Amino acid sequence: MFKAMFDRFSKRADSMVKGAHEVPQSTRTRALLWCQEVFDAVLGEFWDETRRFLEYRHPDQIQLLRNEGTGAFLVRCNGEDFLDFIEDIFRVKCLSRAQKREQQMVEDLNDLLRVDGLPYHVTDFVKETVRETVEILPGMGLRETDVIKTVALPRVIMRESEVMHSDAIEPVLQLLQRPAYKSANKEYLDALEDYRKGDLGDSLTKCGSSFESFLKVLCDRKGWPYKSTDTAASLVKTVLAKGTLDSYFEQLLMIIATLRNRLSTSHGAGTGVRKVPRHVAMYALNATASAMLLLAAEAGES
Repeated sequence: MFKAMFDRFSKRADSMVKGAHEVPQSTRTRALLWCQEVFDAVLGEFWDETRRFLEYRHPDQIQLLRNEGTGAFLVRCNGEDFLDFIEDIFRVKCLSRAQKREQQMVEDLNDLLRVDGLPYHVTDFVKETVRETVEILPGMGLRETDVIKTVALPRVIMRESEVMHSDAIEPVLQLLQRPAYKSANKEYLDALEDYRKGDLGDSLTKCGSSFESFLKVLCDRKGWPYKSTDTAASLVKTVLAKGTLDSYFEQLLMIIATLRNRLSTSHGAGTGVRKVPRHVAMYALNATASAMLLLAAEAGES
C-alpha cells in the first residue's frame, strides 16, 4: 500500500530533471471542479481518500489539510505535488463509482492540461485478460473464466514537443496500452523516462528492447512463426515477408537495432566511452514509435 502511495510523479525522474513544475491556478481550479462533477455521488469519500494520501506524503501539512481541507492545500502546493494529486484520482477506492468511465477520465484530464499548454500527459490504464478459476456463486462450484486485471494505473509523464507527442509518441502509447503489448509498453515508457533524466544510452537500449518485444507480440497475434531467441533482424524479416512493404524497408526499420548495438549501454564500450547525443536519443524514440505504428498499420493492428 505505502509503496504505491509514494510512487508518484514528484519522486520519478520526470520530475527531478526539471527544477520546478508550474501548474497555474486556472488548471487547478478546472481540475477541482471536474473532480466535483465526476465524483459527485461519492464526493465526501473521494476527498477523504485523497486527504489520507496527502497526509502520509506531507505529515507537516496535516493541520492545514484537516482544518482547511484538501482543496486549500491543492491550490497552494507546489506544481509537482498537484501532479501527484492527478495520479491519486485513479487510486481512490471509489473510482468504480465515478460518473465517467476510466478512459474518458484520462482523456478529460489530458484535455484540461492542454488548455493551458502544460507539458504533461496522463498515460492510459494498462489492462490484461487472464484465465482464472473462480467461484461464481456460493455453493455452485468452481469454473474457469476470463478476468480483466489492471496491470498499470495512469501516471503523469513529461510531454515532449506538441507535434512530436501528438504525431508519434501519443499514438504509440495508445497502441501499446493493449494488454498483449504490456512489456513493450513498459520498455518504451522506461526509454522515455531515461531520455528525460539524461540516461541516453539506457534510453537507446530500451527502445531496442521495446521494438523487439513489439515484433514478437505482433508475430504471436498474427500466427507468424518465430523463435524466442530471434533478434530484431530476424523478426523484421519475418514481419516484412508477411506484408506488402518493399524490401528496402528492412534497412529503415533496422536503424533502431543498429543504434542500440553501436551506441547504447547494452554492449561493452571497450576502450572507448560511448557518448550518445541527446538529439540522437530523441531520434531513436521517434524512430521506434514510427516503426511500431507503421508495422501495426501494415498488419491491421492500428
